[in-house]
Amino acid sequence: MSKEKNLQAVREFTKIFKNGHNVNGVDHLFAPEFTHHFRAPVSPGLRGYKEIGTVMNTAFPDVVVTEDALIANEDTVVERSHAVATNAGPYMHYPATNKEIKWNEIHVYKFNKEGKICEHWIEMSMLELLMQIGAARMV
Repeated sequence: MSKEKNLQAVREFTKIFKNGHNVNGVDHLFAPEFTHHFRAPVSPGLRGYKEIGTVMNTAFPDVVVTEDALIANEDTVVERSHAVATNAGPYMHYPATNKEIKWNEIHVYKFNKEGKICEHWIEMSMLELLMQIGAARMV
């Protein structure tokens, strides 16, 4: 597929899954053999991806993710983005703070020949997020 189609798919994913908070509305963007590379213990495939989305939507129900940069070639899109949300629900056994929380993310999406997302990696500023909700602190 073309770089433009892959960029469009990533933007559609952000609109539906991240900002629309609709974890079940993105199946058409993913290959049946989709693999995520989360370090957290979640289910494999798209099911695990949806589990993470559900956890984030519970803890941060008003999250808004803003694209800062997209870089693409024929089969890969790299997204650098930032998120702003209210911590209105529990996260990792920590109670809601009702504070505005901000974090940064870098995503790498790999596409198959049919233009479907077949692999995903994420690097997220987790320490920054945990510090803001009181789950971690600098010594």
